[in-house]
Amino acid sequence: MRKKYLSALLFGALLFASAGTFTSCKDYDDDINNLQEQINTIASSLNDLKTKVESMGGVKDVTFADGVLTVTTDAGNATYNIPDKVGITKVELTNGVLYVDGVEVGKAQTVEVKNGILYIDGEAQELNVNFDSNVIGFKNNDAGTYSLTVNNETIQLPIAFANVNITLKNPNKGEDFIFTEYYEGNQAIYNNQKYGIHWAIASKDFEWDGPKDAPKAGEMVVGQITAARVSVRPINFDFKNADLKLVPSVGEAAAVKVIAHPSQDNGPLNTGSRSASVTYDQVKQGDYVLTLEFDKNKTAEDMIHDFATSDNNANIKYALSVNGVIVTDYQFVIDTQLKADAQPSCPDFKPELFAIGGITNRVSMPTGTHQMSYLDGRIYDMKVEIDDSSKSDANVYGVSIDSKAGTITAGDNADGRTFKLKVTLIDVNGNKSKTSVIEVTFAKAEAGQVVTLDASTYKVFPNSNYFVVDLQNVFESLSDEDAISIKHPNNVRWNIENFDQNFVIDRFTNGEIEYYKDAALTQNVILDDNTTGEAVKSIKYAKIYTEKNGNDYRNSLAKVGEHLVSVTIYAPKGVPGTEVNTQVKKVNIPVHVQLPAWNEVFTTTQQWSGDTYVARLTNLMPASGSGASASVELPMNSFAAVDNAWLTAANNIELTKLKYIDVNDQMNENDAATVAYPIQNLGTQNVSLKYDKLTDGTNTTGKLAFTEMTAAAQYTYDGYDNFIIKSGDYKVKIQSIFEGTTLTYDGGTTAVLSNDNYIDGSKLKLTLNGFSATVQDNSVTGSFLNAGLKYQGGDKTFGFSEALLGLPSNESAIYFIQKVTASGLTNLTATIDATGVKINVPNGGTINSGQGGTYTMIFTDAMGVQWTQQITFTKK
Repeated sequence: MRKKYLSALLFGALLFASAGTFTSCKDYDDDINNLQEQINTIASSLNDLKTKVESMGGVKDVTFADGVLTVTTDAGNATYNIPDKVGITKVELTNGVLYVDGVEVGKAQTVEVKNGILYIDGEAQELNVNFDSNVIGFKNNDAGTYSLTVNNETIQLPIAFANVNITLKNPNKGEDFIFTEYYEGNQAIYNNQKYGIHWAIASKDFEWDGPKDAPKAGEMVVGQITAARVSVRPINFDFKNADLKLVPSVGEAAAVKVIAHPSQDNGPLNTGSRSASVTYDQVKQGDYVLTLEFDKNKTAEDMIHDFATSDNNANIKYALSVNGVIVTDYQFVIDTQLKADAQPSCPDFKPELFAIGGITNRVSMPTGTHQMSYLDGRIYDMKVEIDDSSKSDANVYGVSIDSKAGTITAGDNADGRTFKLKVTLIDVNGNKSKTSVIEVTFAKAEAGQVVTLDASTYKVFPNSNYFVVDLQNVFESLSDEDAISIKHPNNVRWNIENFDQNFVIDRFTNGEIEYYKDAALTQNVILDDNTTGEAVKSIKYAKIYTEKNGNDYRNSLAKVGEHLVSVTIYAPKGVPGTEVNTQVKKVNIPVHVQLPAWNEVFTTTQQWSGDTYVARLTNLMPASGSGASASVELPMNSFAAVDNAWLTAANNIELTKLKYIDVNDQMNENDAATVAYPIQNLGTQNVSLKYDKLTDGTNTTGKLAFTEMTAAAQYTYDGYDNFIIKSGDYKVKIQSIFEGTTLTYDGGTTAVLSNDNYIDGSKLKLTLNGFSATVQDNSVTGSFLNAGLKYQGGDKTFGFSEALLGLPSNESAIYFIQKVTASGLTNLTATIDATGVKINVPNGGTINSGQGGTYTMIFTDAMGVQWTQQITFTKK
């Protein structure tokens, strides 16, 4: 859904329009500004969306339809409206008259576009043209983030656990996976186009009754036997029924259907043989293979060019998308033959290319139900039947073939027995091979060797040095014989599966694992302490330390998401004295590593008012000396730890954003502080602000250039480079040094004027942040105050202590002037002495009983910021 706000073709045409003199007959600037303003709000709106999504736990899915962007989370949906068009959609210059959306707005000489900016008579209108309304999403499983770009503005959102994480299990780790089709001795030959996927256009109807449908004349016929092996997390994700596509970085998805085969032995593989003595519960582990299905209506030109770059010199690289979201890097290649196959006859059957469950070792095929495949890309399909000489044996010992599904089933009774199978091949040109007979021997794998438990969750909090795995019935189900034989931790071995380098610990040793009977972890079982079988079978939980006794097991490369660990139990078997440790049970345990939400770790401090953090400027250092500049700091310790154990974490919060709107209404992001972001240790360090930015215009306005900011903070977990939690954006209000000071008389705002025109100084107080001082010369009390009031430059100065105001002790903090007004009197003045404030009436005048007025103190702090306080007075 891509819509132009302003058509590039339209503006190109404007370059050739006629000329005239521009005379505005409509406030056209308002239209331009309105459009630009709407465009500018995209960034701030997206940041609001980002904060909302982060508070809801992360992205599960993103959809964009009918102008509404919807982000799905575990806690509900967050939406953002994207209008079909914004403001002006059509600008025309006809016979020297300028029209906007069909309305005449004036005359002009020229209208043109340069570098995406609209110019009217050479004046830039600050309007981005050619502006695409689009939504682009990219999921980075390694980083645990979802990058969302809307109209060229990008935000990073966290991924929710429920989203799928796909790992390509390529034997050549880090390299691309190439769907190609030629094999020699079970090994694919890659990186050579002539060995690409074999295909042909059927010249006639095929006569065939194998698993695949018989192609019709003119249809595309494709031979394909390679498959991409992938690991899917979480393991219970419905990957088989997901919408899978291979998408390039630019352009349409590959014109193929991506098919997921549950478990890696249920699809054609290129891995050769594997030991039949080991059973892997691969569906439960989330392992799949991916194959491709090509449209039977494709042409020869399609097969040659569809999967190549525009210059036909290389193959396009694709990423895998799941339900519309990209979940891998661009690491898949579809490599097709440059010519259609034209084989006069079908290749002869080779037994070594026949596979059951991906195994080509005919000596011991696995029992159970498995897919049959033939590892030659020239072959379209294979039909397998039980030979007449083995049909009776097959009936007795439980061997059967589903010819339509292409699977063979061998029950446990077939263990160690040999059966004959008839195999017929058909190639992509419709040629059939002679039917061959082969012998297959089945071998039963050890039953129950591998079990997969439900996932355990490890939510990583600061300073947490262990996690707990629920072992369920792993030990309870052991036989008494096996249980009593486990007399040492080495007989219970933990491992990180799937070559995973991103688990929270980098390896397992026995030193970091403890075993317990109860969830409260109070009843310990020690395996090397002659533990009885009853005690071993009572183990329910494993406590796994990330740090213990000065040993640090943490993995700095750890990442959030689901990881697979295993515990394998061994017991000595055999004649006493010559026992051999034999595997009793292997258990796979998915461990979902999560980070807590910001508010689970940190809370707001007392300096917050509603949703705004309020901070007072401090540590003002006026400029001194040639070339010196003034500086001022802002305490940004806006968060405290929820738990006392996390106090250090609260001190180590980093500031990542400090954005403000300046006096010219321009947005300035991360331009407030004097050091680069992120700014470290907000709990203990103030942020030094750019004094010239903060006081721009203060000398004329008496106000700071800005008092409201938008901030964002983050905390990076010590020991885990990739573990970061973020606060989201929050508001900051700046208070100047003396802002909030109140002037009161006996706790109120109305004073009594004595007969000799005094306001009682003992009742007249200035209060700031709970500190107060009486307005009397030579009678200022309290250790929090400087030594009284002083005259400087004709104005009085009043000093709260440097501890309160954050000023050097020798610095005059606040200057003030006094103003007095009274009804019927002019030129009144005030002086402060030991008694209080005296109201002076010039020329022998007087204030009559019952007559009143106002007394005002106008403070100016050392930054030039003014603050006014006023009380009324009435004479007795």
